[in-house]
Amino acid sequence: MSHALRCLVFGGSGALGRVVCQMLAQQGARVAFTYHTRETAARDLASNLPGGRAWPLDFDSVKDIERIVGEVAAAWGGIEAFVQCAGVGVTTKSTEPKFHTRMGDVDEDAWDRMMNVNVKSTFFAVRRIAYLMQRNGGGNIVLIGSIDGVKPVPAPVHYAASKGALGAMTRAMAKELGEHKIRVNMVAPGIMEDGISKTLVDSLMQEYVKHCGLKRVGKLSEIASIVAWFAQHNTYVTGQIILADGGL
Repeated sequence: MSHALRCLVFGGSGALGRVVCQMLAQQGARVAFTYHTRETAARDLASNLPGGRAWPLDFDSVKDIERIVGEVAAAWGGIEAFVQCAGVGVTTKSTEPKFHTRMGDVDEDAWDRMMNVNVKSTFFAVRRIAYLMQRNGGGNIVLIGSIDGVKPVPAPVHYAASKGALGAMTRAMAKELGEHKIRVNMVAPGIMEDGISKTLVDSLMQEYVKHCGLKRVGKLSEIASIVAWFAQHNTYVTGQIILADGGL
């Protein structure tokens, strides 16, 4: 490829998203990313990315998702890679600071919030991006899943369900979009050193390390390197869920 890869990252201001954006830029890609609430962090990141730009995004609005995808594509003349890092890891009751960790805790609002951000927004973003990629010769789509949606591990049920849905979507979209030279894959991290993993209790972290083959949690840079390869160099792998859990 004679020009810099044009890559859009959803959720670039989060812990993993930030490292993904930085790694892609370091490897020569042009990076635009979205953020929801971390405006200061987003602007700081954008100022340190060559030509980087941060776009505020309401993940509950399909119109907003499609508008931003369209604006980025129009500004660059296309999008060749899309990485979906945005997501909700926990939900809390509006009346008390309590996580929905058990099935009995999950109310309708919590279920809808988890599915809207993690699943619905991803589907409509990929649908719009795939349409644009078809007109420009294809591309790579990388979704960020979780071990919770792949293996039977302790997890809030609605979170695990949302990540399981992303895995199913990955396989189905890969089949449908393959003829257009669009590859769709998902990277499913285990417990990480930062990000959503920070919400876990210490006892669960200790159990994970105890049973993990490598006897440690993962580094964000290790996940970002996998994502960056899929976004920039992948030409034949599609419909796959890459579990990066250190051998749990």
